[in-house]
Amino acid sequence: MKKTLSILFSALLLSACGDFDEINLNPDTPTKVTPDFLAAQIILKSTDAMNNRSAKWLFDDSWLMKSTSFTEHMEWYMYNKFERGDYKEYYYLTDARKMIEMAENDEAIPAGEYKAYLALNHFMRGLVFYKATMAMGDIPCSEAIQGEGNGLFSPIYDPQEVVFETILSDLTKASSLFGEATKLKGDVVFNGNVDLWQRATNSMILRVLNMLSKKTTVGTYHVKSLFEETAQKALMRDENESYRRVYDASKSAQWYPFYYEIQNFWPYPVMTSFFVDMLKGLNDYRLFYYAEPAEALSDNLENTFNAYSGVTPTLEYGQIQAEFTQGLHSSINKRYYRLAQGEPIKIIAYSEIQFVLAEAALRGWKTPQSAKEHYENGVRAAMMSTVENTPDEYRHGVVIDEAYITNYLKGVAAFNESKGLEQIMTQKYLASFVQLPFNSYYDYRRTGYPELPIDPATNMNEEKTQLPVRWMYPSLEYSQNREHVETAIQRQFGGTDTPNDVMWLLK
Repeated sequence: MKKTLSILFSALLLSACGDFDEINLNPDTPTKVTPDFLAAQIILKSTDAMNNRSAKWLFDDSWLMKSTSFTEHMEWYMYNKFERGDYKEYYYLTDARKMIEMAENDEAIPAGEYKAYLALNHFMRGLVFYKATMAMGDIPCSEAIQGEGNGLFSPIYDPQEVVFETILSDLTKASSLFGEATKLKGDVVFNGNVDLWQRATNSMILRVLNMLSKKTTVGTYHVKSLFEETAQKALMRDENESYRRVYDASKSAQWYPFYYEIQNFWPYPVMTSFFVDMLKGLNDYRLFYYAEPAEALSDNLENTFNAYSGVTPTLEYGQIQAEFTQGLHSSINKRYYRLAQGEPIKIIAYSEIQFVLAEAALRGWKTPQSAKEHYENGVRAAMMSTVENTPDEYRHGVVIDEAYITNYLKGVAAFNESKGLEQIMTQKYLASFVQLPFNSYYDYRRTGYPELPIDPATNMNEEKTQLPVRWMYPSLEYSQNREHVETAIQRQFGGTDTPNDVMWLLK
C-alpha cells in the first residue's frame, strides 16, 4: 500500500509540474530576451550611468564646479582631487551588439525596426566613447567590445583624434539610420519616436563638434563645415525633447535618485557662495527654486535674496561643516529629496544645444539664428524647465513666468556680444544645476568660464593654481592591458599618467 501511494503521489507531482511552473511565472519578468528588451535595458542603464548614478553622487560634479558643497564628510571633488576613470559603460555596448545579432536573426522584424536597432547601437557607441575620451584621452575604440566574439581582451588604445573621428562617424550613421527607421521598440525615452531620436543624435553631434571647435579637421571631418551642415538639420525643438531620464512617483524602482526614502544623504548638501552670489548678481529667481532659506537668516522673508547664503567652497572642510551646522547657509531646495518623481535628468538638452549654437554664432559659424537669439532661447527653455519641475509649494512665493524672463533678458543678463562667451558659459552653467553631469566642467576646461574660485592652500590638485584636466587610467588596465595602456601614456604624455597631463583635445 505504501509503495502504491508513493508511486501515485510521484506521478501526480510530476504531471502537475508544468502547471505549477506556469502559475508561478512573474508576468512582469520576460521569459525570453528579445531585441526590444535589450534596447530598453541599454537605454535605462546608459541614462543612469550618464546622469551620475544615484544618491549623493548625483551632486558630485556640482562639488567640482563649486555650486554645492557637502557636509557628511569631505569629498575629493570639493577640493579638486581626481583619481581614476573607468570603462564600465562599455558593457552596454556588449548588450547593444547582442541586440543587433538577435535582430539580424529574427526574420519577423520589419526592416524599419531593424534600422532603429542599428541606429541605437551607433548612438550608444558615440555616447560611450565620448564620455570615456573626454575623461581620459586616448581610449580603446577600434578593438573595443570584441572580447566575447573574437577573444580580444586586450584592445589597443586609439589616438584621441581617431576616437573622435569614430564618434562622429557613429553619430552621423545613427542620424541617417534613424531617418530611415520606423519605430524603436523598447524605447523608454522617446516612446519609439525615431524622429526625436534623430533630433537628439544631431544635437549630440553639435555638442561634440563644439568641444572640437579649436580643431580645423578631425580625421576626414572638417569641424566647421560639419557643424554648419548639422545645424541646418532636425534638432531638438524644446526642452521636453531633451534626451533625458524621467522618473515616476508611482513605481519605487523609478524614483528620483535623491528621493529621501531611498537614500540618507539629503541633509548634507549646502549651497556655495560662488553659486548663490552669481544668481543674486543676475537677479535670477532660480535661486528660490534651487535652494532653501538659511536658518540663521530666518528674520528675512523667504521670497527675498537676503534669506539665502552660500558657504565659501574653498574653506577648510571643518569650517564648512561648522558654518552649515550653525544654520548660516542655504541647503538645496526640498523638492530635490521630497518629490519621488524629482525632475527629469537631462543627458543632452535643448537649452544646452541652444547655448552651443550661440557660441558657434559668436565664432562666426553659420547657425539658424543669431548668437543673441540662441542665447535667449537657451535661457528661456532652461528657466521654464525649472518652473515646470518645481511645484508651487517649493517656489518660496517667487514667480518665474514669461514676463519675468523677458525682463531678465533686458537686465544684467542682456546679451552683450563683447562678453558673449562668458555670458553663454555662465547661463549654461546655471542651467546645468544637477543636470548634464560634468558638461560644465568640460566647458570650463575648454574656455575658463565660469571663473571658479581656487585657493592653493586647500586645492588638493598637484598644480595648486588650477583644476585637474583629466582622470587617470583605471588601475585594472595596468594588470590586464599593460602594454597598450603604457603605449598610449607614452604617446600622449611622455610616460606619465597624472590628472594634469594635457590630452590632444586641449592642445
